[in-house]
Amino acid sequence: MAALEMRAAAGGDVYTAEAAQLGGRLLALQAASFEYAQKEIRGFWRVSERDQNPYTDALHPALPALALLELARALPEHPNTKRWRDAVRLHLDEYVTPLVTHSAYAIVPFGVFLGSPTPETYRPLAGDLTYRYFMPVRKQFWWVGTTSHLECYALLLAEAAQAFGHTPYRDLAYRQLEWVMGANPFGACLMTGEGMRNPYPHSRFVGLIPGGIMNGIAGNTKDAPILDMENGFDWRTTEYWSPHNAYYLWAVSTLARVA
Repeated sequence: MAALEMRAAAGGDVYTAEAAQLGGRLLALQAASFEYAQKEIRGFWRVSERDQNPYTDALHPALPALALLELARALPEHPNTKRWRDAVRLHLDEYVTPLVTHSAYAIVPFGVFLGSPTPETYRPLAGDLTYRYFMPVRKQFWWVGTTSHLECYALLLAEAAQAFGHTPYRDLAYRQLEWVMGANPFGACLMTGEGMRNPYPHSRFVGLIPGGIMNGIAGNTKDAPILDMENGFDWRTTEYWSPHNAYYLWAVSTLARVA
């Protein structure tokens, strides 16, 4: 995506070639066939050529697919354009769609894992794969709610609905945003000043920011939802963060263009 931005700003074949080359790397990192002793999901990305673990990220989980979709839009005549678009459809149809069926709220779980990499609950999926609805608590020194995770997928689904003319993608995009705006186990809107049951934010120096969006609902070691509703200034769930507002605005503005 950076190469495409440079191409738009400066022109030149060098950025076109770089963007296409990086698109090829993304294709190589996608699990295009059923692996890890299961036939439930495919189409997810691996971390890198060396690290074969499925890619997860608290802020930008859908960015690989978004980058390929943007690449196909920017280079419609490139020989790999169909492959880039097909990779996005594979990710949505055979990774995202099967995973959301495991949630009563139809939200995209945080990610899939190989076995149980930390001593906490990982839900069995199929074969060697497990999944968690929320970010693992013991995997690294910090963990937060899933607001940007869900909004990033809302953006991808909105862009895909427009690119492929597929209404179910649009509906699923709205579902991710609905969780953020209150259709969640706490009935709490995570945007200050909208909806109902707003948690008090971890915003000690600024105070309430109307329209500010919080880190959101996280999970504990048992992968059960947690959200500070007791004015405890829990930064993991109630701190404002600009990526949440950025993805929300991007997703909503994209959905406004989708029929």
